[in-house]
Amino acid sequence: MPLPARLQALFRRRSNSRTLISMHSERLVVLLSILLVCLLGLPLWWTTTRVYRADLPTDEIARFTPKDPLRIPFAFHIEDSADLLLPSDSLSTIESGAARLIDKQRVPYARGEWPVRYDAVLLNGPAPDIPGHYTLRIIRAPSSKTHASVDVGVDRTATVSIPSKVSAVSVLEELISAIVAKEECELRRIASGLPDQKSKSSVDRALKYSPEYAVTFTLLNENPVNGVTIDWDIEGAINSYIQPFIDSLQPVTKLTVTSQVLHDAGPPPFKPVKTSNQTLISPSMLAHFVNSPSWNLASTDPVSPMLNFILYVPSLESQPVYITEANNKLPTNAFLVSQWGGVAIANLPAETKAGSHIVLSSSDMQGYMGAFISQLRELIGIRRYTPLDEKPEGTIKKIRVHQATLTGISTWERDALLRQWLVSTRLTAISTLQSLSRLVESMQNMVVMDEIKTKVDDAIQELTSIQSALSSSIDHFTACKHATRASVLAESAFFDPSMVSLLYFPDQHKYAIYLPFFLPAAMPLLTALKRVIKDRKSRKAANKDSKTE
Repeated sequence: MPLPARLQALFRRRSNSRTLISMHSERLVVLLSILLVCLLGLPLWWTTTRVYRADLPTDEIARFTPKDPLRIPFAFHIEDSADLLLPSDSLSTIESGAARLIDKQRVPYARGEWPVRYDAVLLNGPAPDIPGHYTLRIIRAPSSKTHASVDVGVDRTATVSIPSKVSAVSVLEELISAIVAKEECELRRIASGLPDQKSKSSVDRALKYSPEYAVTFTLLNENPVNGVTIDWDIEGAINSYIQPFIDSLQPVTKLTVTSQVLHDAGPPPFKPVKTSNQTLISPSMLAHFVNSPSWNLASTDPVSPMLNFILYVPSLESQPVYITEANNKLPTNAFLVSQWGGVAIANLPAETKAGSHIVLSSSDMQGYMGAFISQLRELIGIRRYTPLDEKPEGTIKKIRVHQATLTGISTWERDALLRQWLVSTRLTAISTLQSLSRLVESMQNMVVMDEIKTKVDDAIQELTSIQSALSSSIDHFTACKHATRASVLAESAFFDPSMVSLLYFPDQHKYAIYLPFFLPAAMPLLTALKRVIKDRKSRKAANKDSKTE
């Protein structure tokens, strides 16, 4: 038989099972070849397209749980000036007695609530200049006194005057437990979002902790055209009244101050109540006071939280303007806006005439700056009545707490603010790390670079160093610095651009991309596989019939 005829017979479908290449074997060879290519190509495709994922320390992140409370010790250094009031072995007795009194005032934490335990440690010798170390100076009270008294200074000292007939151990136990338990209760109240029963203020007035705040002082003139033109010596006022407060906060946070003057602010977006000789603004109107669109209060710092303090000068025809509450004029004539800033209304002298030019000197603004400092304290989170209420209890019948009139914040208040920020930033760092761990576990295709792992490892190290700083040297400032760095590192890892981009590229998008390519190729393969199986069954049936015959 000629060669073309043989090739034609070779590829022709016949019922003879001894044919070398049939249509069935041809389909099977092609199908197996394609499957072999897929089997060899899929591992190569998986290796070249998979994302890089560094192993995060999820076990170490999960180790931070509410079951382990954060313990913040207070170190009280006792100075017995007379050397007669306290026995030599009384420190351990006072420490255990104060611990019992603190436990009596401590309310059990609810499930899931992150506990913080304040403890007291008594030491001899002078106290170092470190937040967390305080000096209790004991003196003998005059013989005419029958009860103890406490004089709390601006720095980290308190003078305890104890009569001879009163037990010094009992007085110190009561004093130390009152200081420690009060701050622990205050911290828990702030964490729970409850208002202060004494000041009737809500905790949401204060901003979250930030290493830096942008503070802007603005002079707003409502109507300079038909009224007066106003200028102010804001630099002198800041140096005289605000700068000491800023310097006192410098170890804890930074306040960057700017100022501006806005002319022609326009009338406020509400109608105040006008009487024969004055204008009154009720508390319900204050919510709309700072919403005027003509006020350009843009900040020069787009990153740091902004605090605005406005000195508002009303038009001459509406002056004097007073803020009233319960039909009484506020002595400061100022109000606070939660997490935003404050406004003070400045009324000009009654003899002021239209068209005149007035310059507010530093002394003229003393009252307004005092109101701004009070508002700034509340916006940052400084608590009043620190470290004690001026309310006698038990054997202590007189408590006097000195106010820091020169700087606007005492060392006791700054330390309490430091501990408040320590607890909040530590909790922020832990919650951010745990959210990051859950996010990475839920999205297996998310890129986790080595830089992310380094930040997470450093954040965990900073969190571990917090308790070390508190337990070894009782250094609250160093512990707060560790908590701040842990929070910054955790948020930097969570919002890293390499991770955020994949939050908007889920697996559904991948299916939508790959299906148009692989589905058209898969359909002929499935059809060919179906025909191969069908031909194989038919051949088996034919062979069975031939054997039967």
